Amino acid sequence: MRSLLVGLVSLLAVALLSIHPALACSVCGCDPAAYTLGLDRPSNGSFRFALEDRVLQKESGTGDDAESERENRILLRAQYAPFHSLVLQAEVPYFTWKRHLNAEGVNDDTAQGFGDATLGARFELFRSGIEARHVLSLLGSLKMPTGANSRVVKGEDAPDEHIQLGTGSWDQTVGLSYTYGPRPWTLFANVQGRLNTANSRGFRYGHALFATAGARRSFLESGRLIGSLEAQLRTAGFDRLSDGSVDPDSGGSVLYSTASVAYALTPDLMMRGIFQVPTATWLHGTQSEHPVAYVALSYDFEM
Repeated sequence: MRSLLVGLVSLLAVALLSIHPALACSVCGCDPAAYTLGLDRPSNGSFRFALEDRVLQKESGTGDDAESERENRILLRAQYAPFHSLVLQAEVPYFTWKRHLNAEGVNDDTAQGFGDATLGARFELFRSGIEARHVLSLLGSLKMPTGANSRVVKGEDAPDEHIQLGTGSWDQTVGLSYTYGPRPWTLFANVQGRLNTANSRGFRYGHALFATAGARRSFLESGRLIGSLEAQLRTAGFDRLSDGSVDPDSGGSVLYSTASVAYALTPDLMMRGIFQVPTATWLHGTQSEHPVAYVALSYDFEM
């Protein structure tokens, strides 16, 4: 089993290196495909560990205010279901590199290290049907300021918010998730709101709202192949500077279309690929939105 895991991790690394840099969400500074807690969960009494990697680029602003970021970030996600109605989750990101480019396209800063860790939970409020045909759950998470937030570009006097590994703020997300499961199908929808606080310099990212609807189906006689399609609308307010003014190149709305394919290599080990495309955008100022690609491995441990 150990040799199998080593081989799969190596395969994941090769797959990630072959992906062209994807451009990520500049609406709210977070992962378009990160909200998995409402749909995916381990079985009761099990731990699930997932390793996810993304390579991305994003840009905003024009003229002297133009800037862009490029990064490779690994995310470790752990989930545990202590009993039937509750799932606990923790996420820890690590940036293998994060580069900032100024208005001339010059790489003026490169960082490496841990980002902001997040704790979350999913609690089932209602369930009916023999095969859990209807499930309504409450979702909640807390992002903690564990990533470096006082970094300064060489030659500058004050920290730049866009070169930090963390936001320096405590941010809360709360929402509802609904699933309907007439096997082999699963229909799902959720809505979540995120409230951001200000960091020590008074900078605050805009509050955000996320709404998702989609369908997932298992294939093959074994059910090990799983495909899904979904639409996600995300909208965020302007980022606010320490003097109370807003960043004109921040916030707005994006409608994403997402496709994912997962295959269970063993009953406990699954590999997943996710591809997300912005199909419509209503952004403030100058911002760019492009496809985002993810590759991930997850493994379940029975207690």
